Amino acid sequence: MEGYFSAVNKMEQTVLFPSLLREVSLDECDSGSEAGLGDGDLYESYARLKSLKQTAEGGLSSLATWTSPAAPGPKDPEGREEADLEGLFYYHVSGLCRVLTRLTERAKTVTSRYNQIVGQINPGLVSLSWCGAGKGL
Repeated sequence: MEGYFSAVNKMEQTVLFPSLLREVSLDECDSGSEAGLGDGDLYESYARLKSLKQTAEGGLSSLATWTSPAAPGPKDPEGREEADLEGLFYYHVSGLCRVLTRLTERAKTVTSRYNQIVGQINPGLVSLSWCGAGKGL
């Protein structure tokens, strides 16, 4: 989770003019693992990543009024849910880790692409790069 927060914080600190990300499609980015956060431009990704970070920082209380049609609550009419709490815990934690890894990569992509755009506008600027791109959460 630290990797995700670090990547989004770096993105927020780097992207001084988010409007430069408008109409820059994800297809123009190098990473092929960017599906899943919407089909919009990098500006939409930037806004979503910031919003998700705020939700994660706020905890479950901020999710109380939010419902996702794609992810309805777990239903277990036979009561097996109570019997295998440890299994459910590991299942959900591993899913969360996969999501956070993808969101971290998305934040790094937005930051990297923003640096490329700024470099094209002003070639004399030094762009920031990720030193620990291969590190995990």
